[in-house]
Amino acid sequence: MKRILIVDDEASICEALSEVVELAGYLPWIASSGHEALSAIETEQPALVFLDVQMPGVDGLTVLGEIRRRWPQAPVVMMTAYGTVQTALEAVRLGAYEYVGKPLEIDQVRSILERAAGTQRPRGTTPVPAKVPATVGTADALIGQSPEMQEVFKLMGLLTSNDLSVLISGESGVGKELVAKGIHANSARKDQPFVAVNCGAIPAQLLESELFGHERGAFTGATQRRLGRFETAAGGTLFLDEIGELDYHLQSKLLRVLQERRFERVGSSTSLPVDARILTATNRDLQHEVEQKRFREDLFHRINLVNLHVPPLRKRGQDLVLLANHFLGRANLELHRQVTSIHPVALERLSSYPWPGNVRELENTLRKAVLLSRGDQLTLHDLHLGDANNASAVGTPGSGSEEGAKQRLDSAVRELLRESGEEAPLFHRITGLVEQVLIDEALRLCDNNQVAASRLLGINRTTLRKKLP
Repeated sequence: MKRILIVDDEASICEALSEVVELAGYLPWIASSGHEALSAIETEQPALVFLDVQMPGVDGLTVLGEIRRRWPQAPVVMMTAYGTVQTALEAVRLGAYEYVGKPLEIDQVRSILERAAGTQRPRGTTPVPAKVPATVGTADALIGQSPEMQEVFKLMGLLTSNDLSVLISGESGVGKELVAKGIHANSARKDQPFVAVNCGAIPAQLLESELFGHERGAFTGATQRRLGRFETAAGGTLFLDEIGELDYHLQSKLLRVLQERRFERVGSSTSLPVDARILTATNRDLQHEVEQKRFREDLFHRINLVNLHVPPLRKRGQDLVLLANHFLGRANLELHRQVTSIHPVALERLSSYPWPGNVRELENTLRKAVLLSRGDQLTLHDLHLGDANNASAVGTPGSGSEEGAKQRLDSAVRELLRESGEEAPLFHRITGLVEQVLIDEALRLCDNNQVAASRLLGINRTTLRKKLP
């Protein structure tokens, strides 16, 4: 009978896991410390190890590194009740088979046993180096213990040891750039530049020069040579944010650059090598954009070798309280205030709000609340959720979110006007279309909760119900 080693200093965890392991047909084997676990493995190698991250004495990550060095074929599942991006990245880089949050669910344990217990790595496999980064840089701002974010952290860890093309998808404000920075900060390129370009914030006629640079005299106003972002990111990472906004002509040129790994500055015929990892991000459904012939299918497949989806804040459950307290502390430092807590009623309101602007909106809301607060505790009165001032704060100057949305709306209206010809009444047709899209999107953001959607739209529920088909 195969033995499953369970390493945890909490007896209740060991007992519960042992019962599931036994019912699955395996023999549980318990160690209450890292030293005890290493000694146990010396005598008999288990088919699988469940290993707690935080233990007194030798911590779980140190034990993991030692197991991977001495017994690289043993699958190790890391368990933690305090999941952070740094812990997840270190666990994956050290070679953990899986990384899960506590409390573990019975079906989850059974699935892991089925997948891992009978699939040990072959002997002689080269272990993953035990050296891990001391810090995670900007990835520290990626906070989350929800299962959805733990999946993000695990995939980030797998992507730090290679240069694969990654498309980071998710709604505006979820932290796509932070994910890109986290991948870069833990890769072999971490000591080289991380260069970000917002493709939706730069006019199409200027973006080509921004990306590839230009020679003196290439166009009116080009008084000297300028290096583009592909050159300034040499050796490091180039992050193309909002890639879905890229002009179709530039899509074609970018595809050629990614295929050939070479480019020319505007106004030059000299071909230069590309020495940067390319990460991209979008808040659009690019597959739908491809189907609508607005985004090149060949470019989509080129940048979408791996898709990393960042979940919206409303799908992250327990993370909201963690993030709220984190941003509260940050706002105190930034604004030189001493707001120590959030009133339970205010916290409940934060938890029930749909957060269309996601983590960015939460951060701006907490910053504004701390600024306006007159006590040492944030109250419901301080939050101003969903008001015009807070809504305008969601798209910070230069972020391109509000301005980019206006530009896309302008473009859509012009297209509708061109296609409609002499049809009438144009005003009611177009406003009806915009109204329906707005209602559909609000309901989607609020998981079809009509109360939350009407609050988000600023209309009462009766009005909303009348407008539904």
